[in-house]
Amino acid sequence: MPAPATAPVLLSAILASSGSRERELLGSALLDVLNSAFGLPPCALTVADRPQVHSRDEKGRLARATYGYYRCRVPSSGPPQRCAIRVYHRTAVRGQVVGAGAFTNTLLHEWVHHYDFAGLGLRRSPHTAGFFARFRQLRSLLLPDIAAESTGPHSGR
Repeated sequence: MPAPATAPVLLSAILASSGSRERELLGSALLDVLNSAFGLPPCALTVADRPQVHSRDEKGRLARATYGYYRCRVPSSGPPQRCAIRVYHRTAVRGQVVGAGAFTNTLLHEWVHHYDFAGLGLRRSPHTAGFFARFRQLRSLLLPDIAAESTGPHSGR
């Protein structure tokens, strides 16, 4: 499947953005384009202008940070409902704006969860080799010039 025509334009704009509201608007537009291209139900996006949820180890070092997440209600039959992605706009410790590459990777990573539930009809979407293969395929479809790069979290490499 070829990339939706407007996806590269939206991705370029996201990669050039730094404001949470701007990223939310552009990211929502990208999700709409992807959902339309793949025949999926809508998926809302919230870009939370706050630090990533995180935990520290016993020495006070960063142990884990949540860059974003996907949620939906999966009824016993039919497509998922109330699908939503949340991406944190600030880094866990310093509260700096997340880099554009990390933001983009997180958004695409979470959308692959949406694809797993709504497109493939999976009841779960674990981080398996298959999941990361779908993520890499999506990146190469939408970002062919930089698909081989690892530009932050969720690169799947």
